[in-house]
Amino acid sequence: MKRLALAALLLALPASAQQIEQVTVYGGSLNGFWQVESPGWVQMSMFGDVTWGPLRQVWCRIDHGADGYANHCFASDRLIGGGVLEQDARHFHLAGGSMLARIVFDGEVTSPTAFEGHHAIKLMGISVATKVLEHGRKIAPTPDTADDAGKRELVRAVLGGETVAHDAALEADIAAARDLKLGKLESISFLGRQMMAGKDGPKTAADQNYLAAYAVEFTDGEALCWLHQDDDGKLTAFRCA
Repeated sequence: MKRLALAALLLALPASAQQIEQVTVYGGSLNGFWQVESPGWVQMSMFGDVTWGPLRQVWCRIDHGADGYANHCFASDRLIGGGVLEQDARHFHLAGGSMLARIVFDGEVTSPTAFEGHHAIKLMGISVATKVLEHGRKIAPTPDTADDAGKRELVRAVLGGETVAHDAALEADIAAARDLKLGKLESISFLGRQMMAGKDGPKTAADQNYLAAYAVEFTDGEALCWLHQDDDGKLTAFRCA
């Protein structure tokens, strides 16, 4: 079996869309923080048989990019590449990958704070979709939410430029987080936990509490930050988008 890691999950594809003024959802907006369901992996045999992994809960943030809605999830951009989000007030289509193998999501907005739909993989023009309906729900973060992961002040320290023990591989991600240019940090809200993209498979179940996710509000915008700190205090994962 040849494994294709679905590291981008539901909304992890960097997306360009229609003109912003053409996009409306129940008179509201998709902008904000979302907890979404998505298969953690997809497997394809040499004969083209497709097997989808179980649904996982992950955290994503949606905002407006240069061409429309942009989607931010903890994922491997090197695997999926770009995507396109098309919307007609209720239905939307998200796609990314190559001409030979594309990961898509077709969904429907069911309320201002919910959507549902299915992933599919398109191989040489043939589409195989998930059978289980996937859902997403919009969350309004609140700073007084209990910080069950206990990493709120660690996020503040990293974004504030303090020296924090971390893997050398995180240098670029930490530098990018500190260079968001969103103004003064105002609040940090714990959202929840999620798996680490790429560490899930048919024989190895991912640790669904590995990453802690936080909504960070600035004077000029917001970001979603994910991190993991080992028992020795070293950061082994950190990203904000």
